[in-house]
Amino acid sequence: MRNFIFLIAIFAFVTSHSKATNLLIDDDVVISISQNDLIIISDVSIVMEYAKTKGLSDRALEQIKIADEAYEKGVQLMQQSDNEKAIISFKTAFKNYKRAKLNDDALNFPNLQLALSHQLTNDNRNQKKVVRYLELVTKNVEKEKEWLYNLAILNFLNNNENLAAEQLEAVIKLDKNFFKAYGNLAAVYQSINESKKSDKILNKLKYAQSDLAEKKRKEQLAIAKQKEKAKDSNKIDKIKIKSQPPKGINIDPISLVAKGDGKTVLRNEIITEFDDRLRKKIREGQELYDQGIVLFNSGEYSLAIKAFKSSLKKFNQAKVSQLTLSYVNANLAMSYFRSSEKRDKKKVSPILDILSKKVYDDRDLTYNIAVMQYGLGNKEKSIDLLEQCSSIDKYFLMSYQNQVAIHNELDDLKSAKRAFKNHEKYKNELTEVYKQYVRTGVKNNDLDLSFLDGAIFRVALGNFSEFNMPIDIYLHDDLITIPLGNDFYTFICGNYDTFKQAEYYLAKVSSNGYDEAFIIAFKNGIRTDFASEF
Repeated sequence: MRNFIFLIAIFAFVTSHSKATNLLIDDDVVISISQNDLIIISDVSIVMEYAKTKGLSDRALEQIKIADEAYEKGVQLMQQSDNEKAIISFKTAFKNYKRAKLNDDALNFPNLQLALSHQLTNDNRNQKKVVRYLELVTKNVEKEKEWLYNLAILNFLNNNENLAAEQLEAVIKLDKNFFKAYGNLAAVYQSINESKKSDKILNKLKYAQSDLAEKKRKEQLAIAKQKEKAKDSNKIDKIKIKSQPPKGINIDPISLVAKGDGKTVLRNEIITEFDDRLRKKIREGQELYDQGIVLFNSGEYSLAIKAFKSSLKKFNQAKVSQLTLSYVNANLAMSYFRSSEKRDKKKVSPILDILSKKVYDDRDLTYNIAVMQYGLGNKEKSIDLLEQCSSIDKYFLMSYQNQVAIHNELDDLKSAKRAFKNHEKYKNELTEVYKQYVRTGVKNNDLDLSFLDGAIFRVALGNFSEFNMPIDIYLHDDLITIPLGNDFYTFICGNYDTFKQAEYYLAKVSSNGYDEAFIIAFKNGIRTDFASEF
């Protein structure tokens, strides 16, 4: 079977133009179908599996290589929720596959990726284009379970419920243990008032879950007996998972984001002190600064450089403060840093050296500078700046994770453990603050909880070996299994839009033998630092 990398595409809220169904049935099972169910599939090799490769010229092979790179980049951008840029990459991939004269069956996959990325932008103009790509998909894609699944969800979201139902039925025929598809299909039938069909699907789901649980139980028993015989022992002791040093999260240049606008860049200026001529220069500088922000965040770094340089010129003519110029310079340095031109990288350090000290009172700018210093090879400077971020905002958890990763690179395990300890301390504090907010509705305005806006909450059931896992482990909805080594696995279940739903399920499983279960949260397909025990 092919190796697929799946990330659940998670979004904050299903907006008014997104179609979703979310219904409760007996025993608190949530049956739903929405944009949250779309999955990102990373498997560029599948394109050539369906391509007719006989007689391909050297030029065609070169075009395919370029297309593969753009395709993989598009997947990476979708995983990072940068769907607008993903669209551009997939369009490049499609164009080059087309130049290589690949057949329509091979083009199914870039077309579906284009449909997916357009859907995930949550932009009305983009979402109107989804159907166009779906119409290009050929029947051969229905041989691929995961791709057919995405096709079904996209059809549902674009008002083709009956076709979505047919395709989800086909997914289940391909894999009766694809439990997520049952819940989606039941929700589709509910949405088109086919309650009998919905009930029938839910009954099939129960039988499939029971069959799988029984199959796994027998497999576990057989393996356990073999182990007992091999070790000549009547008992297999629980294997302790060896604790490892904290790993942290590596700094990613893609994390650079230009924030603010033409108004905020002048937050330290008193506009009334400028005469009409200088105010005109200031307005021109603001417009250029706004252009630079948009261009940078769109990946147009060369154009962003020109805009920020022009903004600097106007602000210099208006004789604004050095601090205001430093804000613009910081964004100019970021543009040089992300530029593909090697000579531009050499311009970053001189700019950073002239920045006003007060710039470092801004957490986000300080973090961006830390990212650049790390990218320039100045790891010690980067750590100092990350620690500065932590002193400005002790709940800025990413700074601790980055510190851990850099300390590990420097073989400073003691410092890595200290940074990780701080991360755990403030993560737990922030978790309690969030729980209190959810339960009472009272929000602490001094804390930034935006990292949990639109998160999906799941329940981590615990770590089990194949010999001591609970017999009902495979009956939990949306189950994910992560291998840990030494025959141990982490089991994560559920897919809840709110913390309260996850907390309810946590209470339920905690009373049924899952003593070490806790809640975790994912945002945009990536696990956040949030964790909550019962």
